[in-house]
Amino acid sequence: MKTNGFVDGSLPDELKKVLRSVGSEWGDVVDDMESLQVIALKGAMTNEVFQINWPTKCGNLDRKLVVRIYGEGVEAFFSRDDEIRTFECMSKHGQGPRLLGRFADGRVEEFIHARVSEI
Repeated sequence: MKTNGFVDGSLPDELKKVLRSVGSEWGDVVDDMESLQVIALKGAMTNEVFQINWPTKCGNLDRKLVVRIYGEGVEAFFSRDDEIRTFECMSKHGQGPRLLGRFADGRVEEFIHARVSEI
C-alpha cells in the first residue's frame, strides 16, 4: 500500500473490514488491500482525513473514497454520537457525501470531486 497518512503504513483491521464490504458492493475494484493509495487531506479541524484511491479491475480508473479518523478529546466540545446521527441523516437525504461505512474510530464516506472556495 502506498501511503502518506497512516503512521505505520497499514490500515487498521476494522477499517479493512469496512473497506472490503464497500468493495464487494462495488464489485469492480481489485481485491488486494496493498494496492490502495492513501493520501492525507488537509483542512479537517478535529479529524484526520484521507483520500483512498482504489484501483479497479479494468485498470484505467480508480474508485475514490474518504476515510475520516475521529480526533481525540473533542467530546468536551460536542457529542460524537450526535454528529454521527446528523451525518447519517443528511447522507440518507442526499445532502453531502454518502456514508459508506463506519468503524469504531471513524467512518468511510463517498468522495466528492470539489475544490475549496477561496474567499
